[in-house]
Amino acid sequence: MYHPEIIARREFQARKAGLVFKRLPRLKSIEYASYLQSLRLQKDGSVGPLGWLSRPLLVEEQEFINSERLLSKIDFSYYMTRYHSVERDAGVGSESGTGPGALLESQEKFLSLVGAREQVVYDEYKRYHHTEGIRILAHKCRQVVFTSTSRALTLHRMLFWPGTRAFAGALDPDGVGELYKRDKITLDNLPWWLHPGELYPDVKDSELGFPSPNHSRLMYQAESQKSGIGTGTQQVVSHLTEVSLWKAPYQIEFSFLPAIPKERMTLHIQEATSAGNEDYWQEKTEDCRKRTPGYESWTYIFVPWYFNRTKWRANAPGDWIPEEHTLNHAELIFRTSPEFNAGVAINASKDQLYWWETERAKYARMGKLGYFLANWPATPEQSFTNWSEGALPVELIEQLELETRQPRIYEVEAVVPA
Repeated sequence: MYHPEIIARREFQARKAGLVFKRLPRLKSIEYASYLQSLRLQKDGSVGPLGWLSRPLLVEEQEFINSERLLSKIDFSYYMTRYHSVERDAGVGSESGTGPGALLESQEKFLSLVGAREQVVYDEYKRYHHTEGIRILAHKCRQVVFTSTSRALTLHRMLFWPGTRAFAGALDPDGVGELYKRDKITLDNLPWWLHPGELYPDVKDSELGFPSPNHSRLMYQAESQKSGIGTGTQQVVSHLTEVSLWKAPYQIEFSFLPAIPKERMTLHIQEATSAGNEDYWQEKTEDCRKRTPGYESWTYIFVPWYFNRTKWRANAPGDWIPEEHTLNHAELIFRTSPEFNAGVAINASKDQLYWWETERAKYARMGKLGYFLANWPATPEQSFTNWSEGALPVELIEQLELETRQPRIYEVEAVVPA
């Protein structure tokens, strides 16, 4: 579903079984699917009842549907960029309105790491007949589309793998309502030939179910509810958002995680921005990042503020001269980015650095520099800056990090007197 080799293997198996399919360019798929939607319209322009078409399908139309269903099942990215509708951000790319979007750099990174773990999962199962599945701690800055991607991963499993039991958890009822709304937008805009049918149950902000023969179900819960999240349930797919803000996050560790099955299809995601330091989120993400015993099978994802090049930027004046701390920050990005970008160093663009300098200055004037660094960090260490007033000014802590260098390993030849 996620790793190119696994996708290619499934395509080979499909061809071997005699199935016929053809990969189409993204916009071609979207255009043809929109044309097929027109067959649902009655003469008065209203949408016909479920299963009704204005005429029988032509052979090539049925072939397109069969091909797109197959490719969407075995290749998650193919599905997401063509049929998973979201409220698109016109400030990132050229598309706006509601519909499927092209992948951002942060999403490509997310899915590449999910795919890398998927390959390990299959290798583990082949060798040991046992695996813990895919478990992710995604530490992010603002607006990297991880929540949207996690919702797409969840619905994709529910749509194409019948009987999937899924769970979505958020901080409070408003957060749960946002997840439910996003899922409904997607389901309401699916092509009729991918839609599971009339949803049942469909309880607002609480539960969604797909009818027979699919039987997949999705439960929504708020962390603030009294009974605790996921009590008495077991879900193969689960997504917890804004975990750093939860009031009792350790219930995840001691109540929720033990109920997650250990199998190939397990997909568990926790994602959040930082909410300060010395909390559950810092402890768990750093354990995952350092592969502390007990977290060897977990996947750590960190996305710094500069990763999506079209998101956080501003038009820099032609005569703009960066301040010294901006130049130091650019050097920090170049020096630390290989850890978060598959070993490749990144140079932030002029427009990105101009945005960072002006936005940083605004928060500094308000005395909220710690909040700025926590939400738009270049490194995990920056993200865990204490929001409150501490013994040391935030500016000093930031400067100390900028001046810190990785230790150099060297050998010293010692001569021992006879």
